[in-house]
Amino acid sequence: MTQWLVLFKKENLEMWRNHKWLWVPLVFILLGMMNPVLNFYMPQILEANGIAKEVLLTIPIPTAADTMIKTLSQFNTLGILVLVLSFMGTLASERQNGSAIMVLVKPVAHLSYVTTKWAGMFSLTILSFVLGYLAAWYYTGQLIGDVDFAQVWPSLLIYSLWLLFVLSVTLLYSSMLKSTGGIAFLSLLTVAGFSLSSQLLTRYMKWSPGHLSKAAGDLVTKGSSQNQLWLPIGVTIILIIGLIYGAASISKRKLS
Repeated sequence: MTQWLVLFKKENLEMWRNHKWLWVPLVFILLGMMNPVLNFYMPQILEANGIAKEVLLTIPIPTAADTMIKTLSQFNTLGILVLVLSFMGTLASERQNGSAIMVLVKPVAHLSYVTTKWAGMFSLTILSFVLGYLAAWYYTGQLIGDVDFAQVWPSLLIYSLWLLFVLSVTLLYSSMLKSTGGIAFLSLLTVAGFSLSSQLLTRYMKWSPGHLSKAAGDLVTKGSSQNQLWLPIGVTIILIIGLIYGAASISKRKLS
């Protein structure tokens, strides 16, 4: 356990030196603030650009819940893109520059090495998302209208699990491939595939992790989800564990 904690501290120190602990949370906070601020000032922006007041009156004003859902949608696109680009070289880069071998020549298990990488990714991602989502909730309440926090925190938990699945997919591809561009492409393609298939084939893919992002939005607007969440939650947790073990196994084979 002491060895694992040493590796975990090393991973966090490296992310601090790369300034990830600074810019990734800042990006998520900005994404969280963007929709409430834009929705509040949009009439003034449009009016300043010469849009007639009669036209402005026909434009529906977004509700507080709609604003939160749009924020989740931004996290699901720009946020995920930022995370994948941040972590695509987690294993591949260290394998390329030889630093992974420097660690693993010591009596360090591949599973410990990979799980500390995942735990570092987990810590930064959850902190960034929580700060961004709370920023969205705060500014929505200040500028648009109140959203009951009793509906926000379950949404936060469900969407956090979806982000952990995204991280695990990225980690697996990072253990398989050398090209960071290929890792990013396949990670985003896989995540998009789960999301789209969950929407298009809802009847056959009730188990899919892709349902979690939509369920997070439903929890904000309705306080509940149309789908039973125990199945996708359980499958997602199993898949995350499987992806981590798969990454450890592939990493061990690549470095042996």
